Amino acid sequence: MERNQLLARIRNKEVTSREIIMYSLGFFAYSIINLGFSTYLTFFWSDILIIPLGAISIIFLLSRIFDGITDILIGFLVDKTKTKYGKARPWLLWTAVPSAIAFALMYYVPNLGETGRIAWAFITYNMVALVFITGAYLPLQSLTSLITEDPKKRLTINMVAQGFATLATILGNMYVARSIEYFGGGAQGYFRFFGLMGILASALMLVSFVGTEERVQSQKSTPTEKVSAKVALKAFVANKWWMLVTLLMALTYFYPALMAINVYYMKWNMGNPALMGPFMSIIYGAMLVTLILVTPVINRLGKIKAGFIGMFIQVMGGILPLFAPASITLLMVAAALRGIGPAILLGTRLAFMCDVIEYGEWKTGIRLEGIIFSGASFGAKVGTGVGAAVVSVMLAYGGYVGGAAVQTAAALSAIEFTFIWLHALSSILVTICLFFLRGLEKDMPKILADLKVRNGK
Repeated sequence: MERNQLLARIRNKEVTSREIIMYSLGFFAYSIINLGFSTYLTFFWSDILIIPLGAISIIFLLSRIFDGITDILIGFLVDKTKTKYGKARPWLLWTAVPSAIAFALMYYVPNLGETGRIAWAFITYNMVALVFITGAYLPLQSLTSLITEDPKKRLTINMVAQGFATLATILGNMYVARSIEYFGGGAQGYFRFFGLMGILASALMLVSFVGTEERVQSQKSTPTEKVSAKVALKAFVANKWWMLVTLLMALTYFYPALMAINVYYMKWNMGNPALMGPFMSIIYGAMLVTLILVTPVINRLGKIKAGFIGMFIQVMGGILPLFAPASITLLMVAAALRGIGPAILLGTRLAFMCDVIEYGEWKTGIRLEGIIFSGASFGAKVGTGVGAAVVSVMLAYGGYVGGAAVQTAAALSAIEFTFIWLHALSSILVTICLFFLRGLEKDMPKILADLKVRNGK
């Protein structure tokens, strides 16, 4: 009895700044991995591993099918997990070492023919997707809804976490290129650098495991570890908002995946590959500043209205280079706008997922953090995969030749179209999705009040 009372007091204690920071270090780790999983991978495959752009597109698209299966599976397993550490936290421990190994192998160049290299790329890419992006990051995201049930505190946690993620991306973009050269350049440089980054990311995930606490438990709802797969799936499908929020996740990850075109745009269209560093640093610097300042604005306006403003800013950042294509100054202004706009959505998208979990519990009596966040994870990987595939398809359509001394006018046009117009289109699609999510935000006060009454709080 005394032990149960002690555990109850531990679970009900306030979330501290220390815990928020230690949780956010997991997002710092994710951004380290994501730099290698999306931003630099297409270039590595096309110009270092030397595999055809058509094969790269197929790898990205086929991997989404595999992801769809593993996301739901891992989500269900998270909901069924019951340990002394909780149900999401232990996954950060279990996946740490495998994540580091898989990430290093993804940037290893084996002595194989073209078919063997394509197979190697497909296998190692999906190893990272399974072990880290699904096996570690999905439970990390789920922790937001388990650490606290206070919507404003969740928003704060998410914004701080995204701030750490953005900081990691800023540092990465500042030092990736020079670090690869420092470690020997070429295949050797990529393998050594990203291998070390995999070790660092895994260590930070362990810090998040140690430094967080799962507090939120549904007292009146059906315990998820006792729910059958059939019942869980039925409750999942009954949640009318999960598909729309999953689509939102896909669209918000489609944009950063398109950033794979940036390195091509700087090298070939601007004629100066050194612009990649400052361009990306300004994007993520603007994101970081926005994340620090924007939380009170979102609390006042609401997630939807703030999202509309963010997407308008992002569209402006997309089309701005059209007005003076050779202007470096205008390019950097566009970079700032491309950072400010999406930053407003970075924290709110996970807050939306928490809303979906609360709605599902309110509607069905079953709380499904793992499965709901598996939808988010699947959406994120669909967005990342489709975005990366689109970049590869556009390069192939334009006749881009990896390793060539010059590119054709058609290739340059394809790069420019992707850099400007597809970027703007992604923002418009997010805006449409936000429009249809207004009902969820409107209903949340009643849903949370009803759940407090139901759970005797």
